[in-house]
Amino acid sequence: MKLLESLGPHLGRKPSWTDDCTTRDDCTFQQLAPYIGRIKTSIARNLIAHFTVPGDVLLDPFAGSGVIPFEAAMLGRRCVATDTNPYGVLLMRAKFSAPSSRDAALDQFAARWRNAQRRINRQDLRRVPSWVRRFFHPETLRNALALRDELVKRSDHFLLACLLGILHHQRPGFLSYPSSHLVPYLRDKLFPRSKFPQLYEERDVRSRMEAKIRRTYRRPPRSLAPALTYAVDARRLPPPPRINAIITSPPYMNELDYVRDNRLRLWFLGRTLPPITDLARHNREYHFQSLLRETFSRLADSLVAGASIVLVVGDTNRGSRRVDAAQTVRTLFQEDVFHSFVPRGEILDFIPDIRRSRRDLAGTKKETILVYEVSSSGRRRLNYA
Repeated sequence: MKLLESLGPHLGRKPSWTDDCTTRDDCTFQQLAPYIGRIKTSIARNLIAHFTVPGDVLLDPFAGSGVIPFEAAMLGRRCVATDTNPYGVLLMRAKFSAPSSRDAALDQFAARWRNAQRRINRQDLRRVPSWVRRFFHPETLRNALALRDELVKRSDHFLLACLLGILHHQRPGFLSYPSSHLVPYLRDKLFPRSKFPQLYEERDVRSRMEAKIRRTYRRPPRSLAPALTYAVDARRLPPPPRINAIITSPPYMNELDYVRDNRLRLWFLGRTLPPITDLARHNREYHFQSLLRETFSRLADSLVAGASIVLVVGDTNRGSRRVDAAQTVRTLFQEDVFHSFVPRGEILDFIPDIRRSRRDLAGTKKETILVYEVSSSGRRRLNYA
């Protein structure tokens, strides 16, 4: 498949999205709540536009918060997406199930809020873990939990995602005491209660939710193609009969710890923390390779001739040992079972500090975008230089 100019005349040249890390042109549904390690929306849009056409069926087997499938649906591609992380699945489903307008969303919230007030007296904070209580004024927490229970009962993915999106931050417009926006930890040393008593007062949940809803509808989607979302391991996903493209960003070999990094939002989502959902901490290269092998073996028969397979993989730099995830993928796709996966090129994308969330700017520093095409003839694989 021929690449368009904005990716460069050949893969490997600096792509068009590397100069701009802002989100000012994003659909604001993509900003429902933070999700560490999510693919940049401009990268997703470029890849979708170049490797698919409207009406294609695009599959993302490691969808996370749904950046790729949502961008694809806005571009008129039919989508199938799956992930096992409950927080990611919630955000993905929230984007696709949002009310049709800001006013409709505010009306829906008003009804949910009235019902939630009947649940206030049922909130026994003694049953809430102490590490959760430390983040909130008791009355703020009581109201947030009552609203959470109502939204879960109604399967209201959109409003629940909005609630999780304002759960913690150091800004007054959020619900917690001063804390980080991503990995949750209190910033009570930076903002001591003695000097900033106003930051430790009760925070009104209702007004903050209404403000969040209004922000979310600043740039809503104009239209969406059909999408199917699944909370299931991609290795057990019943594949659709015809897939025109797979565009995905697989897990970074445990470089990110989604349970630890999202622990406060995950606790609110289930009133408990889920089991570990990441790859095994030991032999992570082996488990990463096994995950991809089993997933793509299952999907291979559904890929049409000429289908594109685009994988955005990050390097890992935790500790003294660096693992080259891109090389792991190259080696995997040289196996006989993937004889029809013909490599078409690569793009190297260095991640600016602004896109990395760890305080010491450690972790994944570059991504490699690997592009393959499905050959109907099973011709001999090309070798990398």
